[in-house]
Amino acid sequence: MQLNVTSKKEEPLLSRTMVKATLDFEKATPSYNEVTSLLATQMKTDEKLIAIRHVYNSFGARKADVTAYIYNDEAKKQLIEPKLKEKKDKKAKEAKKA
Repeated sequence: MQLNVTSKKEEPLLSRTMVKATLDFEKATPSYNEVTSLLATQMKTDEKLIAIRHVYNSFGARKADVTAYIYNDEAKKQLIEPKLKEKKDKKAKEAKKA
């Protein structure tokens, strides 16, 4: 799996940098966690400061375009990024009822 950064744009008002990259991979499209760790090692930043916004994959091609944001501090990331909803477990819900 190889990540090539194509552009970087500073956004000082939001304390972040927008990064666009191309991703070459062998098998299935990598998960957001895999892309985050790969981008963190390449940009030499902490994984907690990176937010992957999109991974655009072309059908049949082993390439994808990635849009990500690298924040200056974790507090700004928590303030700006949308909150992810947690998946509810049916088994845990049934266990509470019983």
